[in-house]
Amino acid sequence: MADEKKNALEEFRGFNKELEEKILEANNDDTKVKWSKLLPELMGAEIFMAGSYTDQVNERGEKLLNILMFQKDGHTIVPFFTSPEKMSVLVNPQHSEFDVLKINTVRFFMSVAGKPSVLNPMSPYSRPFSPFEMKILAAENEDKLPPLPEENKI
Repeated sequence: MADEKKNALEEFRGFNKELEEKILEANNDDTKVKWSKLLPELMGAEIFMAGSYTDQVNERGEKLLNILMFQKDGHTIVPFFTSPEKMSVLVNPQHSEFDVLKINTVRFFMSVAGKPSVLNPMSPYSRPFSPFEMKILAAENEDKLPPLPEENKI
C-alpha cells in the first residue's frame, strides 16, 4: 500500500508545473492582466481537492466524500490545489492522510457553489475565489467540462 501511494505521488510530480509558473507570474502582476489571461487555462485544468470518505453511501452505493474545509474568521473556505506538493499545508501531527480527488476546475467550482475557495492556500501560488466569481467562471467555461465516465452518468 505504501508503494502504491509513493508511485501515485511520483506520477503527479510535475503535475501542473507550467500552470503554477503562470500563477506565480500572474500573482506578481500588479495590473492583474496576466490573471485574466490565465483564468481560462485554469478552468480547463485538473486540480486536487482533499476530503475524507464517510461510511455513508449514495443511492448508487458510492461512498460519500466530506470535502475538507478551513475555518477562518468564522467563515468556511474550501481549499483546492494544483499539485500534491501544494497540499503539504494540510499536514499536521494529528492529520497526515487525506483522500484526494482530482477534478476539473469548472466541476469543482460547480460542486462547492456558495462557498469561497482558495487555490493553493498559504503559498506564493495562492489566489482566493469568491462564490460570485466562481459562479461566473463556471458558467463562462462550461465548455471546458470533460465528459463524465460512463459509470458515473445518471
